[in-house]
Amino acid sequence: MSQSFSHTDRNYKGSGRVAARKEKSCMRRIGMEKAKEILRLSLTMGLSQREVANGTGCSLGMVNAVLARVKEAGAADPLSLNAKELGSIVYPAEAGRKKEEVDFQYIDREMKKKGITLFLLWEEYKVEHPEGYMYSQFCARYREFRKQNSVYMRKVYKAAERVLVDWAGLTMKYSGRDGAEQTAYVFVAVLPASSFLYAQPFSDMKMESWIEGHVNAFEYFGGVPRLLVPDNTKTAVTKAGRHEAELNKTYREMAGHYGAAIVPARPHSPTDKAPVETGVQIVERRIIAKLRHSRFLSLEELAQAVHAEVESLNDQPFQKLPGSRRSVFVSTELHELSRLPSRRYEYARFKQAKVGFDYHVALDKTHYYSVPYRYAGREALVRWTSHTVEVFCGGERIACHVRNTDPRKRFMTEPSHMPESHRAVADWSPGRFISWAAKTGVKTKAFIASLLERKEHPEQAFRTCAGILRIASTVTNERMEEACAQAMAHNVYSYAHFVKLLENSQRQEPVIHGNLRGSDYFKGEGNV
Repeated sequence: MSQSFSHTDRNYKGSGRVAARKEKSCMRRIGMEKAKEILRLSLTMGLSQREVANGTGCSLGMVNAVLARVKEAGAADPLSLNAKELGSIVYPAEAGRKKEEVDFQYIDREMKKKGITLFLLWEEYKVEHPEGYMYSQFCARYREFRKQNSVYMRKVYKAAERVLVDWAGLTMKYSGRDGAEQTAYVFVAVLPASSFLYAQPFSDMKMESWIEGHVNAFEYFGGVPRLLVPDNTKTAVTKAGRHEAELNKTYREMAGHYGAAIVPARPHSPTDKAPVETGVQIVERRIIAKLRHSRFLSLEELAQAVHAEVESLNDQPFQKLPGSRRSVFVSTELHELSRLPSRRYEYARFKQAKVGFDYHVALDKTHYYSVPYRYAGREALVRWTSHTVEVFCGGERIACHVRNTDPRKRFMTEPSHMPESHRAVADWSPGRFISWAAKTGVKTKAFIASLLERKEHPEQAFRTCAGILRIASTVTNERMEEACAQAMAHNVYSYAHFVKLLENSQRQEPVIHGNLRGSDYFKGEGNV
């Protein structure tokens, strides 16, 4: 208790305003535990101020200031003081003055901006109000402010960081083309940083509607947030998991097109979905319930009514905060969103398919598309839109076609996909073979048509048809017609069997020659 305080007067003598500012700066960074440790090492252990500074990790000026203030207070036993009593000595100005209140509405708006932290805002506040709240008090008061706010959420969401998407639990009604009542399902997207929302009714909750809802929401927002946060709906997640989810291929491709990442909400984690559930609840109460008595003659008419209500909702002022969803969105989020790509995403479907030995893949039961012949027999991924068909193998695109919707044209074959031996007959077609057969006769035409129909792909019968029709040029039309009739009667549709059938019929036919004498030659007068 006999430690001298002489260094205090010497170090601060003649310092003036600079010393006072330095002292305040030092004292704002010290806690009561450090102050008690300074007193213990100095008064009990008898260490010098420099040794105390080294032992506590504080600056020499901070140690000097604490000891000076305790000395000025004239406390009989400084070590017995509790934290509150010691705080009133170390921070005498703060103990006797009312704190400068914080503009937490401004703080809340700034927190929505990228790169802004609560500590940074507190530092700015302390520069303007050196005697204001310490960081822990500042944070506690900010939390209290947000709890009292009607749009309070547990998490602080950064501007343009994410959009939360889901289907509303309530449905709407409209009249279909036949007058029957139809059900509409409402897609909801919410930007949690500003509470700006988008809603649109669809006739179903299938993948195509889910994708269209996202694309329309991005265009309504005027940009794309960095993350897409869906619930674990089947249209987004094919297999849910707490730590990893298997995403739908189309959904993942759409997100990639817009430069966004998909982070599904974790199962059984309400805090991940709180903003979108709040947004869904607002849409249900303020839009769906409001329009429940209105009659809509089409889905388009219903969509227009919902859009008008969304516009009104986004413009409506907050109850306990200045501005509206739209004003907060424009001031904090709009300029932070990523730009929309030049081309709108076109909905695509995917399927696994095996390339046939004729180097074509089946898109459906009636249309086939070629790939390079070397991929015959391999597994491929087919991607198709309303305009194009693409085929991938091993992650590489190996073919791209304009989509064919004509049921009469079943095969789309790119000549470069064919082997050299096939390109020579690339102009063959079922119609050409049938026309060729018709020149011989009706039965030949019927046989060739039947031969083409029996194959899964008509191209598989082209070589057989060509061989059989070449035979027609070596025999009479009558013999060819008879052979074709017999072939159909006996289900003979291979080239080898047709040739044998034609040869057998030729042997069974009697041969008539002028030099041959018949059985009548030996009867009557001609018999010698």
